[in-house]
Amino acid sequence: MAESAFEQIVASANRVLAHPRRDSVVRMDGASATGGPRFELYHSAPSLCSFKVRTVMFERGIPFRSHDMNIMPAGSSIPENYRPEYVGLRLHGAPNAKLVDGYTGVSSVATEGFDPCVVPTLVDHKKQQAVVDSARICEYLDREWAEGDRLMPDELANAVRAQVDLVDRAPHVAVLYGAHPDGDNRPKGLAVNIKDIHAKKIAAVEAMMGEAEKQSAEETLAAYRAKITKESSASQFVYDAPSMRAAHKGMAEHVEALEAQLEDTGGPWALGSRYTMADIMWTNSLYRLKWLGLGPLWEGRSDRSRVAEYTERAFARPSFRRAVIEWPFAYSPSPHVKEFSGPVAAAKFFWQMLRRRPI
Repeated sequence: MAESAFEQIVASANRVLAHPRRDSVVRMDGASATGGPRFELYHSAPSLCSFKVRTVMFERGIPFRSHDMNIMPAGSSIPENYRPEYVGLRLHGAPNAKLVDGYTGVSSVATEGFDPCVVPTLVDHKKQQAVVDSARICEYLDREWAEGDRLMPDELANAVRAQVDLVDRAPHVAVLYGAHPDGDNRPKGLAVNIKDIHAKKIAAVEAMMGEAEKQSAEETLAAYRAKITKESSASQFVYDAPSMRAAHKGMAEHVEALEAQLEDTGGPWALGSRYTMADIMWTNSLYRLKWLGLGPLWEGRSDRSRVAEYTERAFARPSFRRAVIEWPFAYSPSPHVKEFSGPVAAAKFFWQMLRRRPI
């Protein structure tokens, strides 16, 4: 049987991404699916938005073909998410989308516009479509997968979406890429490796523009130009002291909002007694903050005791542990989290780095 036009787009993306050490089929305990997985996930081990989608898939028991992509420029290598074939797949999933045109330290598509050169991207072979934007992907998977309990049940859908949106609008990108001007608590390895990263991203995108020009791919060229605009703005934002102070203030307010939410609902989860997609978003948000050294926003504080208790429950959730803590290369060493601190964790991380190198 001849491939459909959509499957040809997917096959084209896969040809330049295939890597036997990072491409695999992830089966789930108790999943009844047979044959090839319905879903393919294009993601990256250390990507916060990828964390969210992987956690949903493990929580719901959804098997998938994993494309764990290298998304950071290193030396002369080009991030796999900048390849025109992958960009074309994302553009297929967001026809007529408003492209990103700036940078505020937030990665929400709803407020920032569509970045065609990021992860994650989901392919649904059954419905022959690509789905982009982690919030949309998570809701799509929860709706489409029939087995197990929904993470966004109809009676809680609006409340869940409100919490998902709240987490989506937190300035996570800013506090990852930029230092607090009054003291940088980020892991030293991160602070060193991410310095001037935006200029490296721009150079990598410019290198790919030549390929797009050869193919007369005007839509892809427009996507690359939008990416360059975003990264140029980002390079200024993360070195601007008032902007970074505002981002850290936003994160403090972010944690405060969860404390108020838990007080209002009575817990143990964000919307009360039922674990929902809102908790997946909050769990990943809080763990990223802790890894960055921002745990003091709630740790040891009597006015954030509910958040502190929440993290104990949330970080122990099996789906989160499998999708994030135990996923190879998800986090680099940090003195702020026990799973990624100490010489053993560092040695494991660097061994994983070697395993990820192209053959």
